Amino acid sequence: MTVHFQEVVPVDTYSVQSKGLLHEIDQKVLTLLYQPLVGAFAYSLYMTLWCESNMNQQTKKHQHLMNLTQFSLKDILSGRKKLEAIGLLKTFKQDQDNAREYLYELQLPLSPKAFFTDGFLSIYLFNRLGQKRFQEVRETFLVPQKDSDGFKDVTASFSDVFTSLHPSEMTAKSYSEITERAVDSENTTLVEKGVQGRVTLGDETFDFEAMVNQISTFIVPKEVLTPKLKEAIYKLAYIYQLEPMDMSRQIQNVYYSTGEITSENLRREIQKWYRFEHEEGLPVLSLRTQPVPLKALHGMEPQTKEEEQIKFFEEVSPYRLLEDYSGATPAEVDLKLVAYCMLDQNLTPGVTNVLLDYVLTTNDMKLAKGLVERISSHWARKKVQTVSEAMALARDEKRKYKEWQDKKTMKPGFYNGKQQQPNVAVPDWLKPETNTGVQNKDNDAMEDENRKWLESLLNNSK
Repeated sequence: MTVHFQEVVPVDTYSVQSKGLLHEIDQKVLTLLYQPLVGAFAYSLYMTLWCESNMNQQTKKHQHLMNLTQFSLKDILSGRKKLEAIGLLKTFKQDQDNAREYLYELQLPLSPKAFFTDGFLSIYLFNRLGQKRFQEVRETFLVPQKDSDGFKDVTASFSDVFTSLHPSEMTAKSYSEITERAVDSENTTLVEKGVQGRVTLGDETFDFEAMVNQISTFIVPKEVLTPKLKEAIYKLAYIYQLEPMDMSRQIQNVYYSTGEITSENLRREIQKWYRFEHEEGLPVLSLRTQPVPLKALHGMEPQTKEEEQIKFFEEVSPYRLLEDYSGATPAEVDLKLVAYCMLDQNLTPGVTNVLLDYVLTTNDMKLAKGLVERISSHWARKKVQTVSEAMALARDEKRKYKEWQDKKTMKPGFYNGKQQQPNVAVPDWLKPETNTGVQNKDNDAMEDENRKWLESLLNNSK
């Protein structure tokens, strides 16, 4: 694995340029649609570079960028990679004798319509935000349109307003000047609305040729697989983890039933197939980890046992947690419970980890479906998002359960006052917090008060 200082060091220089103007709607798209995907660090880096692109064009050292953002070089490189991967940044490097120079070319974000119809980024945003929040964000970009039926189009044309030029006014010399000035010089370009950044996937992510070889030319002519459709195939295969054989079947099914293949009808066909195969509307969520903005210990070293447990829940995926407990691949029924917590109840991966750990350690290593659903719906109503909040609620659940058990054991005739407890050690983080120092101080104070009372009593009796 390449470490960050092998790619860039503080003395390496950089310059920034943009591919267009950043408008108000672009800033809204960046904040509400891209930021949940790349995180606050990458979002902040993009906005900082954008400001620098509008200033003087002289090169600066990366040390300047570190001072400006207060990010470490490792964080800057990580944020840069995310911006590159999502299509917001292109990076060019020039190796010199004793140094390296980078050129950062900022790309505009997709338009709201392009983003939500992309069929790639929108799915990742859905997974990150959940269904309810996703719909709320989408509605903020809807523009009401009044029905024009019953109205007459009375829009003026160009010829209605402007008079045509007389041939004598358009001389050969003036025409040549116009065309010459319209051509960009070597080091400049005219400002435009911008070329929107797009997500690109490497060819190594999917064997396209193997898929083509599986498609019968009697069903699907090869000319149907246009470059635009090829890009959509790469994205859909990446999202749904399709093998070439599976993708070829979906393409043939679409073409056979509709007589054409578009990115949209192929996406719908694959979604239907995926629901049938996995009984879920979207790709499996159990491999996700806690989002960076919700990590209390991101980039920090834990100082206590409690923080070590928090760090663990934040960094591990629910799939890995179940795998560690069982020592084998998690059962399908358990993964369905994970999907229920994360998709239906919109719990974050870290909160789901706490729930799984709590249920397993207090229920004889069994994931009881009813218990998981009851707790997850309760935590969803409480809007629990962080690991710390979930751990506090789990302790409260444990306390209430113990009080309920104590009341049951106090009833006469209830198994002779005995109740068998699961033979599982309760983890330290679930045990109630105690402060022995405070208890000892209280006991010492009480003994001192008793001593004073006894001395007073003996003095008065003399």
